[in-house]
Amino acid sequence: MISNFIFIISSVLLNALAQILLKAGMKQFGNIDLKNNIINTSISIALNPYIITGFISYGISILLWLWVLSKVDVSLAYPFQALGYIVVTILAWLIFQENISFTRIMALIFITIGLIILAFSARIH
Repeated sequence: MISNFIFIISSVLLNALAQILLKAGMKQFGNIDLKNNIINTSISIALNPYIITGFISYGISILLWLWVLSKVDVSLAYPFQALGYIVVTILAWLIFQENISFTRIMALIFITIGLIILAFSARIH
């Protein structure tokens, strides 16, 4: 059972990392205007190392998630995707200096409590 949680957490963390990498890549482009030079912009985005690494992280995350789905009830595994909200929010605050309001912090606390209850419910059964 512990190995299942390791794979679940690994998949979620890689997915969150992908979000941060994609955001880092897109910050280099600022606001994209699709009216001007869409082909050059698309090529630049596709060749950006952050974007490429983000897609690789997504790919590995998906492969891990498929393994998880082959071993664990989806009703147990899927709610752990909410852990991604927590990780992305914290990383966005640390890396991009995004603001986190009190309301967001409270929401993240509720998500965390829910995940803890869910994890313990899996141990009981």
